Amino acid sequence: MKGAVAILSPFAWDHALAQADRVLHFGRAPHEWLWFIVQSPLAVRSFNLAYNSWFVVLIASVFIACITRRDTKLRHQFLMSFMLVWILAGFFLAMGLSSAGPCFYERLGLGSDYHSLMQALAAADRIYPIWALSTQDIVWSGYIGATPGSLGISAFPSMHVAMAVLFALYATRRSWLAGLLMWAFAAIIMVGSVVLGWHYAVDGYASVLISIAIWKACGYFLGKFAPEGVAA
Repeated sequence: MKGAVAILSPFAWDHALAQADRVLHFGRAPHEWLWFIVQSPLAVRSFNLAYNSWFVVLIASVFIACITRRDTKLRHQFLMSFMLVWILAGFFLAMGLSSAGPCFYERLGLGSDYHSLMQALAAADRIYPIWALSTQDIVWSGYIGATPGSLGISAFPSMHVAMAVLFALYATRRSWLAGLLMWAFAAIIMVGSVVLGWHYAVDGYASVLISIAIWKACGYFLGKFAPEGVAA
């Protein structure tokens, strides 16, 4: 779905989202408030490792939900929310507010607002491999047609954050310890999305609200309309 966003709805919201970030963060870009992380190669590397582990957590969460027989309603609530977040946020909302993200801001000719961030990441990459940079180069090359295929570029909303919050909501209902760990993971993903240049902070904030709203809506629907065996 991400690959279709740039084709069907070219990036038009990056400047507005960048401005919204500054308004919400007292006139500064979010990464400037996080500069103590950005200027530490080891910290950037650590956030990159955590960010890349997101896919493993996604697969594990879905697998656990699929094989768990206890609390059928909770399992259905998670899987239904999972699909709706991808469809409503990952496609329709991404189309409506199509954006590329800070890492591509300068490449789109929008200005050098994030030049210092990308330079700091490049400096960190000379000490520790920062995989986000090579991935950004790959998806950009695919977007401009320099290489065949593309993983897709889409910043708003952040599906990494949206899914991490959904994992946390599900885990909290399973175990307080699992919930605590997953909320910590969601916070790390949120910060990492900004530090690594993938997202504007508003991408993540919106994703948190979207996931919570969809989670609650699915829970309400199942409580009201699900067959007795599912709602039990």
